[in-house]
Amino acid sequence: MKNRAAENDTICAIATPPGEGGVGIVRISGQAAGQIAASLYRGTPSWDNLKSHTATFAEVVDPKNSTLIDEALFLPMFAPRSYTGEDVVEIQTHGNPLILKKVLSAAILQGARLASPGEFTRRAFMSGRIDLAQAEAVMELVAAKSDIQHQWALGQLKGRLSAKISILKKKLLAVLAEIEASIDFSEEELPLNSREEIASSICGILSPMRALLAGYEVGRQIREGFTVVIMGRANVGKSSLMNHFLQEDRAIVTPIAGTTRDLLQEPVDLAGLSIKLVDTAGYRETTHPVEQEGVARATRVQKQADLVLWILDSSQALTKDDFYLAKMLQGRPLIIILNKRDLPLVLDEEVLRLRYPNTEFISISIKSDTGLKALSDCIKSRLIVSPEKEPPMLALLRHRNALVAAESALSAALVSVQGGLSWEFPAIDLRDALDALGEIVGETTLDTLLNEIFGQFCIGK
Repeated sequence: MKNRAAENDTICAIATPPGEGGVGIVRISGQAAGQIAASLYRGTPSWDNLKSHTATFAEVVDPKNSTLIDEALFLPMFAPRSYTGEDVVEIQTHGNPLILKKVLSAAILQGARLASPGEFTRRAFMSGRIDLAQAEAVMELVAAKSDIQHQWALGQLKGRLSAKISILKKKLLAVLAEIEASIDFSEEELPLNSREEIASSICGILSPMRALLAGYEVGRQIREGFTVVIMGRANVGKSSLMNHFLQEDRAIVTPIAGTTRDLLQEPVDLAGLSIKLVDTAGYRETTHPVEQEGVARATRVQKQADLVLWILDSSQALTKDDFYLAKMLQGRPLIIILNKRDLPLVLDEEVLRLRYPNTEFISISIKSDTGLKALSDCIKSRLIVSPEKEPPMLALLRHRNALVAAESALSAALVSVQGGLSWEFPAIDLRDALDALGEIVGETTLDTLLNEIFGQFCIGK
């Protein structure tokens, strides 16, 4: 939004994705939403007799000449019981883009303004129906590509993080109130907790704050997805494993060594996790410049991987290429996969177990579809430290940065209290910590940041 006056406009937008579909929705929000929708409505009962939160089947017409546009459901949701907290009307037509554009144009001609990206959700935030962390969760929920991302976003929308921030703020305010009372009424001899007690209270706030920060990296990976790289020498089944996870013949599989020469990257929902799966060129000594580049790229990408799947052919003895990979992958997050268990075992597994005593070994046969469920479960357990627990609350960099600022200010306050400094010093730090926490939920946030956040939304949301 460009200015405060624009916040009082009645806005409209197509709220369903582009393209044809069974149903399309035009959403109108603002003080004139009912009046504008009424001008497009033709049916029984009359518009004035429609009930809030009750869908009514009627005709949607062009208000200029009463020409029929479509049959539709009109769903009025009057303030404050609506998504934006304002009067909202949704007009649900057949999902033809032409019809939706006609309805949208008619609403605009009647005085509505085309909504900016994220403006409906921004109005929900401005009206106090949701806070800023919950508003961001709306976009995360729409973009979720896996079950665990969906569950995390839904928890944020329901206020998991917001509730935690609220508790921290209340505890901070209690400490700050006591310190400021001693400053304002220093001559009144008000009872004040000892410095040790106040320091203990601050530590009691720092502990859960640091626990939130400690979960950030896992939260970030859940939100952004994990990178899993398949490594191995030529012709051990890397591309076959890739195709299995994708459930399609995406990677070319042949008995000819060097078939895969470049990185093949594909998104996949694996055991409820959003994963970028990377198939790599088979490692082997070669003089072919294209294969050499493929091997070099494989070496680079595994260094950034959240997990490496090292696949070996259990029907063959370890080769020098295998031993080279064993050295290169030392210290990496790793699962060792022994493929071709449908064939007689030749590989000396004990040699590898001595080198990797704390690494999971999974025996599979891609050809006979054996052991692959156990592999999927193992991948999930490696990527999520505690799969039985709820996802971490902290996953957005903005939230992390604000919490780091709060933790830093609170730590400074603790030093001041323990060092016997004047109470004015920890009071300043505690106020800074409160402001930083307020940024997360939008209580102390600049318009420029709001524009940046809501500008990432689609127009209809």
